[in-house]
Amino acid sequence: MLPISCPYKAIFCDLYGTIFDISTHEDDASVWEKMRAYMNDRGTHYVNGAELYENYLHEMNQAQARGERDKGVHVEIDFVPVWKTLYERSGAEVSVEEAYSTSTYFHQTSMSLLEPYSKAREFLAVVRRLGLRPILVSNAQASYTRPDLKAHHLTEYFDRIFLSSDSGIKKPDARFFQHALDECGLSPHEVVYMGNEIGCDVLGARGVQMDAIYLHTPLSVPGDPACSEHATLNVEGADYEAVLSWLCKTPVRIEGDDTSARIIPAQSAQSA
Repeated sequence: MLPISCPYKAIFCDLYGTIFDISTHEDDASVWEKMRAYMNDRGTHYVNGAELYENYLHEMNQAQARGERDKGVHVEIDFVPVWKTLYERSGAEVSVEEAYSTSTYFHQTSMSLLEPYSKAREFLAVVRRLGLRPILVSNAQASYTRPDLKAHHLTEYFDRIFLSSDSGIKKPDARFFQHALDECGLSPHEVVYMGNEIGCDVLGARGVQMDAIYLHTPLSVPGDPACSEHATLNVEGADYEAVLSWLCKTPVRIEGDDTSARIIPAQSAQSA
């Protein structure tokens, strides 16, 4: 294994758009009809999907407003209590566990695509073998993300997992990044952040003095440029080999699959 040439102890990673390719359709009427049927089977009495959707938007707006009063504009509300309230508003009593499962079901029902980008697992495995701790620090709902990671066998590739719905604050708020740093016993100069959004990821990381890698993927914010002057490294697409080449200060290629992956000099890969 080639040595790493950058002075980091960990790489903080975003998830959706950075490790996962995803497509969702949360406002699709058919999704809400499925949710109505799912919840009515558990005791609610929603007339149609449109009624449920209207109530969902109302409860989300209310929860967001309460959260902003308590924690500021970068609050991240947990969707599970919202689903529990939606049950209660229509005459059903459910446990927190059932509300969590409902939130997960909604996420899975509204997705048309969820796949790790090519070589994502191998990248995380190689990063660890290089001596860097791969740590997930992402704006995400635990009721969505933990099942997604488990379904695609990615949980074990991260040393630690920090999700905004657990902390109640989301990127680019410095408090979210600082919480992850403190919990991991790391200083900002020991970490590089990798994400696909300039505002949340690059500027958020720079706000706590972390270096940042910007992956310009199809899920980056529409209209954002392909490069950011604030990023330490700009990469087009989920090109993990480009990131590893930068970390090693020499062109490399990923060889092997999953946890057996390693990197070799790019010249060796070409000659092979």
